[in-house]
Amino acid sequence: MVAVVSAATTLVISPNFEVSTVEIHGAKFTGTQIVRSILGLETSPNVFRIATDRAAEEMAKLPAVLSARVDVELPSTVVVTLTERTPRMLWAIGANRMVVDQDGVLFGMVDEQGNAIPSNAGPIETPNPDEASPSPSATPSASASEAASQTARATETRTPSPTAVPTPTPKATAGKPGKTKATPTPTPTPTPTPGPTIDASLLPSIAPPPANDESAAKALPTVYDRRSSDANLLLGDAIDPINLDAGYRLAGLVPADVGSAAKSLAVVVDDTHGFTLNPEPAAWVAEFGFYAPTVRKTDIIPTQVRNLRSLFVTYPEAHVAWIRLVADVSESSNNTVILK
Repeated sequence: MVAVVSAATTLVISPNFEVSTVEIHGAKFTGTQIVRSILGLETSPNVFRIATDRAAEEMAKLPAVLSARVDVELPSTVVVTLTERTPRMLWAIGANRMVVDQDGVLFGMVDEQGNAIPSNAGPIETPNPDEASPSPSATPSASASEAASQTARATETRTPSPTAVPTPTPKATAGKPGKTKATPTPTPTPTPTPGPTIDASLLPSIAPPPANDESAAKALPTVYDRRSSDANLLLGDAIDPINLDAGYRLAGLVPADVGSAAKSLAVVVDDTHGFTLNPEPAAWVAEFGFYAPTVRKTDIIPTQVRNLRSLFVTYPEAHVAWIRLVADVSESSNNTVILK
């Protein structure tokens, strides 16, 4: 027994087994510094002192990591293998271009050229279910619920109450912002007219996305999020499911889908207009609005897209300044077109 203990002690303190090499595989959005910190390599420890299972468990809590494995190869090598989340969308908040996975988790960032920026953000702690008041930063779902509630309240003030029986797609009429015209029965599509010249200062206010954005927006569906509720979202937080679904549907559109001759389209969501679509460079705005679980669901988006495409047949996009799209089953609802 004494010999065994002596041999084990010799292994633990022997300089021959101090970590000299760390191999990290699969790290694209995960920084080297946080991996080494979790391994406890600040002082080049002995390989026999590394708790591989515990280290792998901590690495799996990093924002971009789905799973991790840590192995020791004698005499002095540690091999870390990470499986990271897969980017499905780009969610731009301010100057930050953040990648989102299929669950809406913001897990990484890219630069203006679309290259991954390794992050050394620490593990995301799992909230304790026994805690009565978990902190918002520890529970992304709480902020998502709040955002969905705010979306529902905004929608209730902007969308007519639906009736039980659908009616044919309403015709478009030119008019002022916020005005609608009742059309209880279908009528022929109006003949395109040049319309009055609109003072740009009278149009609804919305800033277009950054010009000449050659980032990963060109490779991934992209949403420019300007809502106050999402301004402070961090890596590890999540986009609520309703807005994630709406963003993915709209950001996946190409100009041909809406009958536009533009080279590309951009999607913006803000607190005033909800989701909007405009060509790049900006020339017109199509307001799709807000969505919520019960008031105005995202499954109306295909109808809105068809309406927009039909409107561009009647009103060539070169003559259009703003389109407010309505897609519900109310006879009193009507799309609104503001001409230049």
